[in-house]
Amino acid sequence: MTDIQEIEDDLSWREAELATLRLLIVKGNLLDREKQVFFRAAWSLLYAHFEGFCKFSLTVYYDALKAKGLDIADLPLGIQCFALSNDIKALRIMPADQLVDQIQKFNYHYLQQKAEFPEVDTKSNLWPKTLEDLLVSADLQIPSLSENNRRLSTLVSRRNKIAHGERDMILDYSYYLEFEHAALEVMYDLALAIDTRLAAF
Repeated sequence: MTDIQEIEDDLSWREAELATLRLLIVKGNLLDREKQVFFRAAWSLLYAHFEGFCKFSLTVYYDALKAKGLDIADLPLGIQCFALSNDIKALRIMPADQLVDQIQKFNYHYLQQKAEFPEVDTKSNLWPKTLEDLLVSADLQIPSLSENNRRLSTLVSRRNKIAHGERDMILDYSYYLEFEHAALEVMYDLALAIDTRLAAF
């Protein structure tokens, strides 16, 4: 299975699950209270799939880059910084003499090493700014992220209220669909951006 097939498979089961819940919501025999519960569940599930897919896809992306056996020096700057993020943290707290020694050997000790990557961290709440930072590190661009910034911020905010037991009600099907379409657009664009970028290495 190729990297993009792995990403497509992951997206497919997530879409199928969202579609199943959507079908339950549009059934005509639900009471208003039952619809409220389904909408809250759908909102939480949508966010879970949005965050889960982004993290999964970026992890597949970095695994694919690692498998190519590239030196860190051969990667774009953002990806170099991500690959070296743990090393850079360690360098920042070194005594001055050790730091200077490491700086003098930086090219050989760091840049000439095969790329390894830390875990993708979505910070527990994948706000649009968090995803934007992850994309910069990955040297990926997704125009639909900025276009859907407001919707994705609302998705995260309302999901947090639901997750913390607040009485945040979503009552309108078309309103919910607006956010599902926004999340799926970004998810599809992420998959496409990864496929395009991997082909360039």
